[in-house]
Amino acid sequence: MSINALNIAHRGGANLWPENTIEAFANAIEMGADGIEFDLQLTADKKLVLHHDNRLNADITRRDGAYLSKPTPYIRQLTLAQLSAYDVGRINPESALAKRRPTQQPIDGCRVQEFSVLCDMVLQNAKPSFRLYAELKTDMDNNVQAAEELADCFVAQIKDHAILPYITLVSFDWRCLSRVLKQLPDLQHAFTTLSFAETDPEHPSAHNDPPGSYVAMARRASAQGAPWWGDYDWRTQSGDSHGVRVLRAIAAAGGRGWFAEARDINRETMALAIDLGLTVSAWTVNEADAMQKLAQAGVEAIITDRPDIMLNL
Repeated sequence: MSINALNIAHRGGANLWPENTIEAFANAIEMGADGIEFDLQLTADKKLVLHHDNRLNADITRRDGAYLSKPTPYIRQLTLAQLSAYDVGRINPESALAKRRPTQQPIDGCRVQEFSVLCDMVLQNAKPSFRLYAELKTDMDNNVQAAEELADCFVAQIKDHAILPYITLVSFDWRCLSRVLKQLPDLQHAFTTLSFAETDPEHPSAHNDPPGSYVAMARRASAQGAPWWGDYDWRTQSGDSHGVRVLRAIAAAGGRGWFAEARDINRETMALAIDLGLTVSAWTVNEADAMQKLAQAGVEAIITDRPDIMLNL
């Protein structure tokens, strides 16, 4: 079967090249991907930079040839100039990440770059239909000011920029989405959701959660009205399942897209999304069979660490 869904390289194709680097993004464009997904954070000097974790990742970050030790500096505590001292182009071969990404090819000399560098590169090298899935990253905590500041810096950078038509804004932090869309109501976007199993306080597996684990904390926060839902709490919506109520919350927020953990996409949720007028994109899918099933289900885009696999289908 042919694959009609967009082939979006997750972090530039993180199982092929160093994640969130200009080098990876350039390779994804050259390969023929339909777009890229990437993460944006703010530095101490209020520059938007391409990086996933809120701290420098010790598994991929070297200074003067040596990998960093934990705890590493927060991105928000470093200036752009300070970040330029770190090389993020090679996974530490002794790390667990190296085992998860055995097909990634190192590129020594990669740096944490400004979002503006990516914009310039895309405008020069990509076709007009190329998509930029820009994810605004926050700690998803009670720091509303940080979420709003990130959103405002993003708006300031893209609102009068030629890159604007390429952008699809995504975020787990719905406060960021709401803040941006109040200023740029026509911007393409999708509301990102954690796995429904992780945010459903009544999920059958909840009683097995180790105390203090990530999933236990996510479920507890969701049950109490987690900060990342913003003004659109799933608990205020009707529905016979947690997932249905989350999708209705996206619609109540004026959302036009759902950026879903792939396992949450099934016949029921896909039908409801269509009924609510939501496009559906799936993260993160690396197996050919799953790509084919999702494409057949009608998803708009598939985010993958292996854009080469999807190209070969």
